[in-house]
Amino acid sequence: MTSRTPQFQQYSFENTLHIIPTEAFELIKNDKAVLLDVREEYETAQGKPDLSSKMLAIPMSLLTTKLDLIPRDKPLIVMCAHGIRSVQVVAYLSQFLSVACYNLDGAFEYWELQGLPVTIENVSGNR
Repeated sequence: MTSRTPQFQQYSFENTLHIIPTEAFELIKNDKAVLLDVREEYETAQGKPDLSSKMLAIPMSLLTTKLDLIPRDKPLIVMCAHGIRSVQVVAYLSQFLSVACYNLDGAFEYWELQGLPVTIENVSGNR
């Protein structure tokens, strides 16, 4: 269930829709949505949702040059580390894409706290 008021974070923009991590996981796992991780590479190396091909990692710093990589056939769930960047990205993408965009409420921080699957890369970049 989506909400205009986040449960796990304070930061939001008017008209931004939020989805809690457990519900987002079910949608993504069942191919009903795509996870867009906008954290920087040094952040994703410390841990990321274990969803392999069901997610896309494009750092916010590169987003405007990579819009063509974002799928438009399924809703997007945008995630960052704490929920500030993802809310900004949802507001931005909502202006340019004709697909539903949701902020992952509580971001990766709450994904981990709710015990959802996570993978961490080792120093060599392998799983």
